[in-house]
Amino acid sequence: MRLGSLVLLVGLIALTLLIFGSIETLRIAPLVAKVTEMNGEVIALIPPKLGRKRNVQRPLKVGSLVLAGTTIKTGKESFVTLKWVDEVEMRIGPESELKVTRSSFNKATKAIEALFRLNLGAVFVNLKRRLPARSKLELETPAITAAVRGTAYEVKVEPNGVTTLQVKHGQVIVKTLNGHEVSLQAGQKIIASREGTFSVVEREP
Repeated sequence: MRLGSLVLLVGLIALTLLIFGSIETLRIAPLVAKVTEMNGEVIALIPPKLGRKRNVQRPLKVGSLVLAGTTIKTGKESFVTLKWVDEVEMRIGPESELKVTRSSFNKATKAIEALFRLNLGAVFVNLKRRLPARSKLELETPAITAAVRGTAYEVKVEPNGVTTLQVKHGQVIVKTLNGHEVSLQAGQKIIASREGTFSVVEREP
């Protein structure tokens, strides 16, 4: 009798977790970017799906949609501008490689969660307005991770991984590979390496 009750209790707990998990899944929706402007050769590498072993490569054009998991590559003298709803805008410069690692929207809290990886080249990030509470937007490079809520900044990654981030306005919290956390204000920039070394350049007079 006790064993039967225990099995029933475990079953009810599992069912409850499944229901709440399903509700949470329904709350989280993909956040899709749209190409609003571009020039030259811009390629999207789309990750494999069920039954497909390799990435699919396709050229982007104005109006194309970009989902999480996609890697964007720009050619020489090329650029592309991506826009997520009305909050986040990114301009990816020539000879760059950026991956949209994660991009989602919580319907209940209105919070945005986005993670990007810039392996090479340059990107200008512009938040049109301060993100809703609980939102998370991070940009990773081989040398740093930058977290923002509402600002504009530019990041450049050299072939050796050296990263330069300059804040145009607002504030950016930067974490280096050795765990140092630096708060940058408008006009400041940081130069960091794969080894964790970094220097901060103050505002010009």
